[in-house]
Amino acid sequence: MKLAALLMIMATPAAADPVAEIRAARAAYNAAIAARDPAGVRAALGDPYVGIAGSGGEVISGAEAMTDYFARSFKTPGFLGFVRTPDVVTVATPPVRAMERGHWSGGSVNGRFSGEYLAVWVPTSQGWKLRSETFVTLTNGAPTRP
Repeated sequence: MKLAALLMIMATPAAADPVAEIRAARAAYNAAIAARDPAGVRAALGDPYVGIAGSGGEVISGAEAMTDYFARSFKTPGFLGFVRTPDVVTVATPPVRAMERGHWSGGSVNGRFSGEYLAVWVPTSQGWKLRSETFVTLTNGAPTRP
């Protein structure tokens, strides 16, 4: 009897972990940027989506607009990419949205940038998707020359 109960518990899937799912989605987004994969970038973005660029505060409105931004960047000689590293992921109760705060870095051979960001994630039938991201550039450096 106890063995049957234990086997039943072990066969029951673990409850979803939204924080782990969001961190995995962020890792996949970072991997898509590193691989210069516009389709992978698009997969992370929800509808609607709004991004606010770090240096000038330009608004990138729409998932397709952000995908196009990266597709152009991937073709730019010297583009090094961006990495976003979550420091905190907080899920609302009930889990209808989540907040991710972290730091980012990236740029090109012409200059490296870094700062902090805030992102909003929402659950969808395809998993957690980005609703918005706001980047703040805190360091803006030209390349060092010997």
